[in-house]
Amino acid sequence: MEAKIWQLCTYSPAETFELGCWLGKFAPPGSCLLLSGDLGAGKTLFAQGFAYGLEVEEPVTSPTFTVANQYASGRLPFVHMDLYRLQSEEEVWERGLEEYFDGQAVALLEWPEVMRPLLPAERLEISITKHYADEPEGGEWRSWQLTPIGEQPWLKEALKHCENLSS
Repeated sequence: MEAKIWQLCTYSPAETFELGCWLGKFAPPGSCLLLSGDLGAGKTLFAQGFAYGLEVEEPVTSPTFTVANQYASGRLPFVHMDLYRLQSEEEVWERGLEEYFDGQAVALLEWPEVMRPLLPAERLEISITKHYADEPEGGEWRSWQLTPIGEQPWLKEALKHCENLSS
């Protein structure tokens, strides 16, 4: 049986944050989320909402230069990775990033391609596409494709709270 692929749209930064928040509220220990999308697509804002849903208390910032930021103040340990600057699997090994997949921490990875061979078999792949409205002053919006790889029973429950974002 093929897994359901979820399609959603967000029309404001608040909705992007809300989507992240609901997924964070329901994410179980050991969850792994992969975020793919162009620069400016909303990955960091989504990550901030996700951390909020995990009840992380400290400010969540982009780990662009640190590669991985760890947060321990929430209901689960949370690690936010940005692998944009890494060029090879060897660099991933050198930094010990595979150790974050310990079954306890929740991991959210931006630009995950370089780490793909080392990722957990069960994960949620999220693709974000930024769109611009045709009419003047129409603004911009995002389409989201959420593809669960393996069993992700928590996802359906989380997305029940995002029905207003469904396309």
